[in-house]
Amino acid sequence: MAISTTVVIIISALAVLLGAISKTQMAASIFSSLGASDEISNSASRRLSLGSLSSIVGGTLSAVWIWAIQRQEVVGVNSLCSPTSGCTKALSDPSFSSLPFTNLEFGLFFVLLFSIIGYLMLSVYLDPKLTSARKYIGYSKMFGLLGSLISIIMLVYHLAMVEGSPALCPLCLILVGANVVTLFQLFMLDSFDSIA
Repeated sequence: MAISTTVVIIISALAVLLGAISKTQMAASIFSSLGASDEISNSASRRLSLGSLSSIVGGTLSAVWIWAIQRQEVVGVNSLCSPTSGCTKALSDPSFSSLPFTNLEFGLFFVLLFSIIGYLMLSVYLDPKLTSARKYIGYSKMFGLLGSLISIIMLVYHLAMVEGSPALCPLCLILVGANVVTLFQLFMLDSFDSIA
């Protein structure tokens, strides 16, 4: 495999962490050093928009990797996590690695969820004066709340119901963290008078 699970965990965690600190003044210097314009460095609402995109990217990356692990388990091969790791324990049982009453795997659900929120927030970030920017933030909050509910269900499965539980998967924890950080940022962003 060209990239290891550890590398994905580190990159995802750093992206979510950058998103979590995006409103602070320390984040302004980080964004400046990464080549972001002065407008982003000086405006808290623009930093929050960029921070939400950062946490969405971290969540999407971990969701894609979780889905890849789940797909390999369905096929019967697992080279992404060691067989004794929390990832494998939590994601190998199909009855506990998919949404209740559906056959939609948690990884795929969160890939779709973060893609939708990412599209809406990228639209707001690229054009903050967009007439429907508040509506997009509202839709994003609604999807974020749905993701929070599903992530609680996923955590309950992995902490209490999987054989050998608690089976803590660092990718799943990053996924839940990305969802919480993004949702928190969306509520903070909605409280600003101006997003620009």
